[in-house]
Amino acid sequence: MSAAATERPKPLANYPFLREAGGLLFLSGVSARQKDGTIAGVIRQSGEANYDVAAQLRAIIANITESLQSVGGTLADLVDVTIFVTDMAYYPAMNGEYNKWFGPDGPARTTVGVSQLPHPDMVIELKVVARRPD
Repeated sequence: MSAAATERPKPLANYPFLREAGGLLFLSGVSARQKDGTIAGVIRQSGEANYDVAAQLRAIIANITESLQSVGGTLADLVDVTIFVTDMAYYPAMNGEYNKWFGPDGPARTTVGVSQLPHPDMVIELKVVARRPD
């Protein structure tokens, strides 16, 4: 794995960011957690947290890009994306941002509503599979 990938925050448990098997790259759940451990897209006002799901998705795309680049890959190598979102009210903003990154010939996609993610400020997480670049 490249130096760029090792600059990511340490996983919260014992798992790799990326695992290769049979010509495919499996990325562990990718969140908007930043190098300093904070979560992108969190706006705090008067003790209340508001979430910018588009900003979280952009940070997730950056983390996915970094992991894929560590093995010579790009977003074009993605073949399957599963999106976990804590509130389907975020779906329109998430989908609008997603469509800026991927067209109709992009990866297969599934979106799942979940009650929570590993950190209360995470409102979206992606699980992706990519092909190993030629």
